[in-house]
Amino acid sequence: MNKLQPVRGTQDILNEDYDFHKFCINTFESVTYCRGFKGIQTPIIEHSEVFKKTLGSTSDIIKKETYTFKDRSDNELTLRPEGTAPVIRSFINNKLHEPLPQKFTYTGPMFRYDRPQKGRLRQFYQLGAEIIGEKDISADLELISVSKSFVNALGISDKNFEIQVNSLGDEKSRQKYVIELKNFFQDYKKELSIESLERLGKNSLRILDTKNEKEKKLLEKAPKLKNFLSTESSDIFEEFKEQSKELKIPIVLNNNLVRGLDYYNNICYEFIPSQGESSSQDTFLAGGRYDGLIKKMGGPDYPGCGFAAGLERMHNMHLNYGDDLKDFSGFQLFHVSEKCTAIVVGKENKIKALKIINEIMEQQSNVIKDGLQPFNIDLICKDNLSKGLKYAKDTDAKWAIIIGEDEILKQQLIIKDLKKQTQRKVKIKELIKSFSK
Repeated sequence: MNKLQPVRGTQDILNEDYDFHKFCINTFESVTYCRGFKGIQTPIIEHSEVFKKTLGSTSDIIKKETYTFKDRSDNELTLRPEGTAPVIRSFINNKLHEPLPQKFTYTGPMFRYDRPQKGRLRQFYQLGAEIIGEKDISADLELISVSKSFVNALGISDKNFEIQVNSLGDEKSRQKYVIELKNFFQDYKKELSIESLERLGKNSLRILDTKNEKEKKLLEKAPKLKNFLSTESSDIFEEFKEQSKELKIPIVLNNNLVRGLDYYNNICYEFIPSQGESSSQDTFLAGGRYDGLIKKMGGPDYPGCGFAAGLERMHNMHLNYGDDLKDFSGFQLFHVSEKCTAIVVGKENKIKALKIINEIMEQQSNVIKDGLQPFNIDLICKDNLSKGLKYAKDTDAKWAIIIGEDEILKQQLIIKDLKKQTQRKVKIKELIKSFSK
């Protein structure tokens, strides 16, 4: 009898690897829970339509990478290849529409039939986060801020990775660009690989993601998507870049950055190692905006954005660049204290408020070291205070942190006890100890 082996592209997780997985998940949950996200768990199998409707019939995943089969009742099922579509399906099925925005996190195994190699398995683990119901670009920036905090919390410093960003524009922008891209490559078809020729015919944007060196040189002369963005998409991207500077998020523009899933639009980003030439296997965290996806899946026309991180690739990053944290087994998920809702009054104050909350959250590690209880801040923006207080009440918050123009100028926030209906003013630098006590 032949020796029993694990299925090709899968692996047993043992010893230090198991400890790191646990450490990584606990760190992720701690960072995101402190920012007002709540966990959600979806089944590993879904009806195939969940992915066919969302990932696009021409995406590599649907064409050749899904584990799809029929059960005994002749239902066509698919092992989930990614986490966003199942979360959206759950959001619609369970009518999680109120209050908005909704902030979710998930962890678990994903499955893709692909050639196993370093950084690419057939069963792999992902951590992800979604914000549903917030159209403002501040939601994208909040997710990137959370991502960066998570990566830093694993002991990986900013100098060891870069955040590459691009705008995919809206649908009309992409349609115009695809026409020009196809026209450009008409004279170079003989120089394209079979895979790129197929992409050019069915999903032209995917050719931008080629790893072929000759094709990369051709792309240097090809039309750029940024020149075909609609006025609205161009304004969104400019605002995104300006606000990234305000928040001190070090972004790197990559005009050829695209995502492998068809539902993305406007802002997209990838976290990659800052040293050496990058490849698709080097990307360890990626995300973007997917306005229109929820409607496409049969739900309300709500905007959304999210990211996912590959746990195995996070491990590789930590082995290569992380702090020397040899013993992960002692790390425990801490429990945050009562929920706080930070209510930003007026869209014009959102980024400055997000900057304040980021600074406060960076001090959470000191809170834990001092033996004080960390706390949960769910940041939302409303056009008036009464709507913000209603959201806080609907989400069972105990405290409201009120941030308006006057509070930002004076660097002091209003803290409202929602049960006792009392409030007081607290200097930003004193907020953590005030809450933790």
